[in-house]
Amino acid sequence: MVHPLAGQPVKKEDLIHVDTVVKDFFRIVPNYETLEERVSFGTSGHRGIASKGTFNELHVAAIVQAICDVRQEFGATGPCYIGQDTHALSQPALQVAIEVLLGNRVKTRVDAHREFVPTPSVSRAILRHNTNTPKDNVADGIIITPSHNPPEHGGIKYNPPHGGPADTAVTKRIEALANEYLQKGLDSIQRFSFHHLVGVHESAHCGCCHHEEEKAVAPAAISVEEAGQYLEPYDFKMAYVKELPQIIDMKSIQQANPKVLINALGGSGGAYWHAIAEEYNLNFTIINSDYDPTFSFMSYDHDGAIRMDCSSPYAMAEVAKNLGDHVLAIGNDPDYDRHGIVTEEGLLAPNQYLVVAAKYLNETRPWEGKGVGKTAVVTSLMDAYCKDSNHPVYEVPVGFKYFAPLLFDGRIGLGAEESAGASFLQHDGVVWTTDKDGIILGLLAIEMVATTGKTPAQHYADMTAQWGTPVFQRVDMPCTAEIKSALKGMKPSDVTMTELGGSPILDIRTTSLFEEQPIDGVKIVTDTGWFVARPSGTENLYKMYAESFLGEEGLARLMEDGKRIIEGLVTKSA
Repeated sequence: MVHPLAGQPVKKEDLIHVDTVVKDFFRIVPNYETLEERVSFGTSGHRGIASKGTFNELHVAAIVQAICDVRQEFGATGPCYIGQDTHALSQPALQVAIEVLLGNRVKTRVDAHREFVPTPSVSRAILRHNTNTPKDNVADGIIITPSHNPPEHGGIKYNPPHGGPADTAVTKRIEALANEYLQKGLDSIQRFSFHHLVGVHESAHCGCCHHEEEKAVAPAAISVEEAGQYLEPYDFKMAYVKELPQIIDMKSIQQANPKVLINALGGSGGAYWHAIAEEYNLNFTIINSDYDPTFSFMSYDHDGAIRMDCSSPYAMAEVAKNLGDHVLAIGNDPDYDRHGIVTEEGLLAPNQYLVVAAKYLNETRPWEGKGVGKTAVVTSLMDAYCKDSNHPVYEVPVGFKYFAPLLFDGRIGLGAEESAGASFLQHDGVVWTTDKDGIILGLLAIEMVATTGKTPAQHYADMTAQWGTPVFQRVDMPCTAEIKSALKGMKPSDVTMTELGGSPILDIRTTSLFEEQPIDGVKIVTDTGWFVARPSGTENLYKMYAESFLGEEGLARLMEDGKRIIEGLVTKSA
C-alpha cells in the first residue's frame, strides 16, 4: 500500500537533527550480546543507525581495524583509497576510519580538495593505481556510505584490489574479526587521534569534530610526524573527469550539446557534475548540489520514508516535475553508484533503461564476444534481446559484487542490476569500474540523445515493439528474522504449485544460472513472466519481484500466487 505522503515534498518536522545523530554515533556503545548490534555485512557492506546501536564509532573502528589486519590476505599491500557520501554519519565515520588506518601505518589516500568522493571514483582510483603495479604496492579502498538509505543511516564497505565490492568470503572474514574487536572495545584498536594532526579534519563539510563525545582511544605506537607521512592527498575528481572520453563519446555530446538538467540531490558527485560541465563546456543546468544531510530536497518514498532512491518514481517526483524544457534530467543517490533517468515520459524504470543501455552499447562499442551481466531480477526483455543478438547472458544473484570479476576480466561489457546500479567497459574493452557508476550511466543517456536524436524512453519503445512490453513490480514485505531464515533456506521442492499466474511453471531456482550461486530465495519462471522472493540483507523485510508480459492483470496474478507460496513456506516452518 502506497503511503499517502508518497511523492510529496518532505516536511521540515520530519527531517533529522544532525547534531543528535552524530552525537549518538560517538555516545552509544553497541552491545555485543545483542545480535542486531554486531557487525553484519549485507550485499554491500555494514549498515545501521547510530541511535539503535547498529552503526557507531566502535563498529567503524572495529571494521577498519579488521581490514588493516587482513588486507594483505586479499592482495592489498599498498595504499588504501577512501571516500564518503553525504549522509550525516559519513563525516564522523570517515574521521574514525582514517584514524585507524593511520594507527596501523596504512598509506591513506584522501581527497585533496576535502570534498566528498563517490563510490565509482574510489573504484576507478583503485583500478587506475593497480594497473601494472608491483605486488608490494597493490591498492584497495573503503567507502563510507549506506547507499540510498534514509538520512539517519550510516554504512561502510570494503573494495579489495579488483576495485569492486568485496565478495562473501572476504566480508565474512572481516565481519568475524570486527566482531572480536567489538567484543573487546575501542581500547583494543590501533588508532591515531586527529587531535594530534592539526588541520587534517578541517573541511568545508565537516560535521565530524565531536571529540567531546569520543570514547577513550588507545594511543597507537606512531608519532605525529610518521602519521602525517601516511596521509596522502589525491585528486579523485579531476582524475575521474579527465578520463571520461575513454568510456563516453564526449565529443558527440559536446557537438550536439543537448540541454540537460542535473539534479545532484545533495549527493557526493555534485562537484563532479560541475567539473564535467566546465571541463567539456556542456549545456547543463545543475541544481541541489549543496550539502544537505537532512535530504530536505527529497520527496517521500512509497512508504513515507525520506530515502534518496533515484529509481523510485515517488522519491524522484520533484525531479520529474522540474524537467521543463530539458531533454533529460539525471539524478543519483548519495554515493553516486545509482542512476535515475527522467524524460518527458517521466522516470524511466531501471529495468527499462538498462536493457536500452545494453543494446546501445553493443551497437556503438567495438566489443567482440562480450556478454551482458544481469541479476536474477533484471527484466527478461534483456534475455530476449541478447538471444536474438547473440550475446551471452550471465545471470547472477542480487549484488554487484558478482559482476566485479566478470567486468575485471572483460567477460561482460555491461553489469546491470534492477536497483539502478550498473557499470560498463571502456571503448577499448578495458574495465572502467568494478563497482556501480551512476555518473557514466547518466552520461550514456546524454550520449544516446546526442548520437541518435532519441531519448532512452524512445529507444525502449522501439525495443518493446519488437520483443513485447513487460510490466514489473517490486514489493517490500515486513517480516521476522524467522521468515527471512526460512526464505533464505528455501528449496525448489518447497514449491508444490504447478502454475503461477495462470501459466505452467517452467523452472524453479534457488541458485543463479551462472555458477549456480545461492540467490538467498527463490525464482519461479513461466513462459509469460517470473516471480522472485528474497530476504533483505539489511532490513527486517523480504522483497517480492514479478514481471509479466500479460499486462497489469497478469502481474497481479503472479504476485498473488507468489505471495501465497511464501506464506505457505512460513506456515510450514512455524
